[in-house]
Amino acid sequence: MDPPKFREFAKGFYRVARRDNERAKRALEIRDFPECFFYSQQSVEKSVKAMLELKLIYRKEHDVIADASSNLQDLGEELDVVLNALDYLSGAWDISQYPFFNADTVTTPEDFVTEEMCREGIRYSD
Repeated sequence: MDPPKFREFAKGFYRVARRDNERAKRALEIRDFPECFFYSQQSVEKSVKAMLELKLIYRKEHDVIADASSNLQDLGEELDVVLNALDYLSGAWDISQYPFFNADTVTTPEDFVTEEMCREGIRYSD
């Protein structure tokens, strides 16, 4: 892949990330907290993948936290914001989509994901 294609790929990731951010905000409006948290996570991850693609780091699958740590050092102090967002939202895929065991009980996403978690996820996504 030549560099212009990487740039177009990065732009594609970023466009989808922005749409996911809007999806998260719409889900918050209707108080669908699991969906909001999920789309916040997706928006952050795709934004970081867009940044990685601009660095010509093409991979079908990224270990996003490790790749960001290693390849986005030029962000300076902003890298900490990116890594904090990734860390905060790292479990969003599972906890926002599937039931899980919480001690001896089964917890659903609706029981676990809160409005506060969503607002923080959107803050990172923005």
